Amino acid sequence: MHSIKWILNLKSTLMLTLLLGGYANVIFANDLYSTHLSVISTTQAYINQQTVYQQPQQNIVYHPTLGYMDYQQIWCNDAHQQQTINYQRFISKVCSKRGGELINHWCILSDSHLPLFYTFIAPYDADCNGESATIVHIMEMLPTGKKDPTVAVSWIKIAKSFGFN
Repeated sequence: MHSIKWILNLKSTLMLTLLLGGYANVIFANDLYSTHLSVISTTQAYINQQTVYQQPQQNIVYHPTLGYMDYQQIWCNDAHQQQTINYQRFISKVCSKRGGELINHWCILSDSHLPLFYTFIAPYDADCNGESATIVHIMEMLPTGKKDPTVAVSWIKIAKSFGFN
């Protein structure tokens, strides 16, 4: 039988762990929608938080002369339909925090109607130890596009070639 002091220490430790975990979730949630991170890195963090079985990070392909970066991630989860709904809510909030609106997979700036990023989510046929798999695709303007008009023009051309109108 354990002493009362030991039980109180255990309960205090568990309570502290619970409070710190809640605090970490609040900080993570605030950082997740931060506008100083790229949409790709924000999405990577979101997927890592939601993934049942960890998948290796997919590479981001940078196209500096074309003004954008391209990203795909396979995401193992236990309920594709629910994850799709949750992702749509998440990405809509990310778009809104950046001053945009999500229309036909494109986050478009509300004031100038310029494309910020493209995203698409779909079921994916992969072995995830019996779990569902989802694939997420994102195309996003390089951060230099905000400073370099040549990069910005290239991004618009690419966006139009991928269905932005």
